[in-house]
Amino acid sequence: MNRLRYLWGHHKIASLGFILAVALSLFFGARFVSRAIYWSDPAHMHQSPEEWMTPGYIARSWHLKIEEVDAILGIEDGHALVGDGRPTLERIAKAKGEPLQDLMRKLSLGLPKTIADKEARPPQ
Repeated sequence: MNRLRYLWGHHKIASLGFILAVALSLFFGARFVSRAIYWSDPAHMHQSPEEWMTPGYIARSWHLKIEEVDAILGIEDGHALVGDGRPTLERIAKAKGEPLQDLMRKLSLGLPKTIADKEARPPQ
């Protein structure tokens, strides 16, 4: 305990820096582990599109790039299209003036086709 008092008394800035570094390491470490557990669950792989999903979520679920999902949806940037907030499929459909079911049908047909096309290409 005397060592900690000495460090705090003589090296406050270094002590605060160390405490901050430990706190940030714990935060990002826990975040990494929780996301790794979530995305390694087979229930989250190749999920059928739902209205609450964003192109980013769908891309992670199907192991695609967001740009590939955007291409299936016929958009360039979901955030720019819907403005403030998350670019959910429901909000994208409203912004495009297209029925949600049509957008989800495009994804249901386009996602497996994109995966098949990627697997058919020779590795680079």
